[in-house]
Order: sequence, then structure tokens, then C-alpha cells
Amino acid sequence: MNIDNQVLEGINLRIIPEQNLSSFSNLHQNLKYFIAKKLDTISSSLNYGKILPPFTVQPNQGDRFQVLAVANSQRIIKIRGNQTDGKIMIMEGEILVGEGPPIHVHHREDEYFHVLKGEIEFQIGEQRILGTAGTWVFAPRYIKHRYRNVNSPGAVLQFVFHPAGIEYYYEEVSKVIVAQKPNWQNEAADIAAKYGIELLGTPDWTG
Repeated sequence: MNIDNQVLEGINLRIIPEQNLSSFSNLHQNLKYFIAKKLDTISSSLNYGKILPPFTVQPNQGDRFQVLAVANSQRIIKIRGNQTDGKIMIMEGEILVGEGPPIHVHHREDEYFHVLKGEIEFQIGEQRILGTAGTWVFAPRYIKHRYRNVNSPGAVLQFVFHPAGIEYYYEEVSKVIVAQKPNWQNEAADIAAKYGIELLGTPDWTG
């Protein structure tokens, strides 16, 4: 397997012992982002020239999951990683009035939000953004973020994740949310951690 030397320039690749994996989480977020981007570059180099088959997703197609402990809170996975060679995953769904996830951090993927209908309020780091239809918002990995529908009936939000893989999180956590066992919240948090999602709680939206 050949890798362009320019891709590896300046990177000291080594195997990190399992007992030292926790130290990676303590790296400065800019350094972690640099490492993640370099790994993405290596992956792209390995797949350079690979032709993917085209495909079409119709309006009513997709895999539906309940993703929050809110009645009728569904997401539709429109495009999966196995269709894009792991590059992106796209999902969408109606965001109910008052709905919003806990503030959290993704350690494996960047997230892009696209407001398709209505208005959605975002918190990205310390910045607050009111997104109206047509607005794109970028939430880089390692940056805390969340969103909520304050008072916009029928609001629809599209999510784009790069790289893909988080669809397996939604599949797994949906089963826990639907089952609603006594310890479901702890179980859901464990699943989030398994997929590199750090839950930080509910932010203060006042002020």
C-alpha cells in the first residue's frame, strides 16, 4: 500500500498504547483537529481515483429513528456512509417546538446544520445563532454545540456529518430511547461515549 510522502510529512505516526488513549482527550482542541484533518487527508490519498456509483434518494426514502426522549422526535437518515465510502452521512427531521439535544461535543466528526424550514436557534461554542430557512451552520468537532426550536412549528433541519459513521450511533441509541428502561439515560450516555460524543448537559439559554 503506497502513501504519498507529502501526506505523511511532519507527522510522527506511532501506535498509542491502550492505557494512554485517555491522554488524547486532553490534547488542545486545535491539535486534535489538526491530527484529525491529517488522518482525513491520508484516507483521501488512499482512495484517490476510486469511483463511487451514483445514487438517488427520493423524498420519502430513508431510515427513520427516534433520537430524543420526545414523542414524535424522529430523524430520517437519507444518505449513509456505505453509500459515500465513509465520507458523509446526511439526515433530516422536523424539530418540534421546545425540542433540542443536550449540549455536546463530537470527537470524531464535523457537523453541518442546514435549516430547511422555520427557525432554529444554535449555540456553537459561546456563539448563539438564529438560523432561518436557508441558513447553514458549521459545528467543528471538539467544539461544544446544540440547537433548539424556540417557537417555530414545522421547522425542519438537515444534518451533514463528515466523516460518516455516526449513523450507527443513532441506530443503537434509538433502541434504548424507545425501550425506556429504568436506567435508559445512563445507557444512552454510554452509547454516546462509545461513538465519541461527549454530553455536557443543558446550557443556560437566558440572557
